[in-house]
Amino acid sequence: MESRQIRPISLSFIIFGLFIFSSCAPGIKQYPLINQYLLCSDYDSAYKVVQQSKDTYSKRNAVLYYLDEGIISHFGGHYKESNQSFARAESIMDELYTKSISKEAASFLISDNTVPYRGEDFERAMVNLFMALNYVGLGSWEDAVVEARKVDNKLNLINSQYEEAKKNVYKEDGFIRFLMGTLYEVEGEINDAFISYRKAEETYRNDYLPNYGVSPPRILVENLLTSAHAMGFHEEMAQIQKEYPGVSFMESRKKREMAEVFFIHYNGLGPEKVEEHFLIRMPDGFVIKIAYPKFVKKSYRISHGEITLRNLASGRSYRFPTILMEDIASIAVMNLDNRINRIKAKAIARATTKYLASTAASKAIEKQHGELAGLLTKMTANIASVATEQADVRHWRLLPAEIRVGRAVIPPGDYSGRIEFVSSNGPVIVSRKIDPFSVKKSEERFFLYRTLR
Repeated sequence: MESRQIRPISLSFIIFGLFIFSSCAPGIKQYPLINQYLLCSDYDSAYKVVQQSKDTYSKRNAVLYYLDEGIISHFGGHYKESNQSFARAESIMDELYTKSISKEAASFLISDNTVPYRGEDFERAMVNLFMALNYVGLGSWEDAVVEARKVDNKLNLINSQYEEAKKNVYKEDGFIRFLMGTLYEVEGEINDAFISYRKAEETYRNDYLPNYGVSPPRILVENLLTSAHAMGFHEEMAQIQKEYPGVSFMESRKKREMAEVFFIHYNGLGPEKVEEHFLIRMPDGFVIKIAYPKFVKKSYRISHGEITLRNLASGRSYRFPTILMEDIASIAVMNLDNRINRIKAKAIARATTKYLASTAASKAIEKQHGELAGLLTKMTANIASVATEQADVRHWRLLPAEIRVGRAVIPPGDYSGRIEFVSSNGPVIVSRKIDPFSVKKSEERFFLYRTLR
């Protein structure tokens, strides 16, 4: 009787599957050390860790490398270098947005992790938001406005790719509209400032409040009223005051004699993307794994900042809090939720294709080499199918959970101060001295702070 030889297909299949399984996972070992340095505001050391870990990002995750490089430089006040890194990330993202058929085919057959990371929709917009803030730090208002406009253009472009009923909730950015308003105001373009402030108020009221629980910030409404007053828009002023009866404002003529200071507070760590999955057992015993990503928010103790400024000439003190203006964590969660059904549909189709292919292969092997060979082929194919079916959990890990802003309109002069970061029930968690500074009439000054606790 002729013996049947089983080909060594099973072992190679398993090795191939485990290779793909291990090689697709992005390196994350560097992040605990990076966060430790960020906690201590040692941005130079955090930046060095990213550079020394460049090989762990791999070519497929080049976008993440430049995003990390860019945001750490931003936190450290190296705005020019930050924009250089962000520009590289944006260039790769834009290039990848035009999908490669061959790479998409690979992701369909194996895993989404096999394709270069091009960023979540909201991450693509955040790149330009931080580039705008870099230009603010450099005092280049016109360039900041250009980047701010890109946020709006990019969100419109992203949402144009989706069907009307399936567009993302994150389609407008209220904070960037507010920032544009302040930049127009300092340039004396009051009509453009009013339009930006009005659009920001509408975005907070119609999008941010129902979706993220973020109300139109008081400082936005105050600036909106000031710009409306400057333009003589009395009907608009009456409407705004009716909607926000408790908000007062400074007349534009008086405000031009003052200075305006902003304290931008990046608080907490953004959410972490993790894998969720479920298993489906087919009638023939084959197990199908459906994996998909999910954002999970991280906890942090600091609720907000309390700023105290003291005019060195008059001795008068000004105290004001930082208020929530951009809930990045909630935007991330909802942005992913908006497209999760598309991700699941692709995962189901991919798993089904693997199942059909393995069924056909096992039948062919069984016919040629016998029942045992067919069974072994089916088993190894199932192992490889489950092993290679991973959710793409890559994401921009160094984003803050939220952006808060403190604002005060103060007389020109010399100031010293302190910012205290407090918990929701009151105790001060960390306090930092504000270096002495001077402001002139009609000047706007921006100060940036990062907290992780």
